[in-house]
Amino acid sequence: MDLLRIERDHGIVTLTIQREERRNALHGPLWTALFDAAQALAKDPPRVVILQGAGGHFSSGMDLKIDNPLIGRLFPAIQDPAALRALIVELKGVVDAIANIPCPVIASIDGACAGGALEVALACDLRVASPGAFFSMPEARVGMMPDVGGTIRLMRTIGRARALDLCLTASRLDARTAFTYGLVNRLAEEPIALAAAQKLAGEILTAAPSAVREILRLSRAPDPTFAEETEAGVRVLSTGEVIEGATSFMEKRPPSWSL
Repeated sequence: MDLLRIERDHGIVTLTIQREERRNALHGPLWTALFDAAQALAKDPPRVVILQGAGGHFSSGMDLKIDNPLIGRLFPAIQDPAALRALIVELKGVVDAIANIPCPVIASIDGACAGGALEVALACDLRVASPGAFFSMPEARVGMMPDVGGTIRLMRTIGRARALDLCLTASRLDARTAFTYGLVNRLAEEPIALAAAQKLAGEILTAAPSAVREILRLSRAPDPTFAEETEAGVRVLSTGEVIEGATSFMEKRPPSWSL
């Protein structure tokens, strides 16, 4: 079985982590599969990407068992800062590749979303959670820290105080609390989040592709300016998609955007 199933349907690509026997824990080959998929999607982007886990869990985070090749590299490197830095940068490259897919990326979260998996989910643009989902950053309890983007992205998403609480205590957030904090954009009513994620993706498909692209670009910039917003608006209007948008509005029909 492939570690990462890839499905395309009407402008939406769904990536499904398939390592159910270990609650989709992230090990070397799975990190590689995520990176390869993100690179491929960067070259041929769909309108929306959904990332989920199979078997009732998004992912329990980094696989700490010794048969994980990354753990096999970590322990011998403890006294070698350069090797440790290289390992962190390598994994950060995977997370950044997901963050840089040039279309909205939705994390569809069931069950566990912990540690490295939460760092991956934070790299997504939007997060949908089922009622039974839970979130944690337990790295400090095992002598690590969220170091592939998670500490900073978590602070930017839910604020410094709440992020510190989560990272320093390894406490869990249930789905409702995560929604209240702004970590989750939408709560699914069903036990599985996928239908709600698909609904969100469908809503995004009704927007003009150029508008989605430029709004996303601004949202991902570390410190966007009003001047950059102006130029983004110029690029959107220059595509001419506003003509179809206005015409469809007047004709009271859904707009017809090219995929």
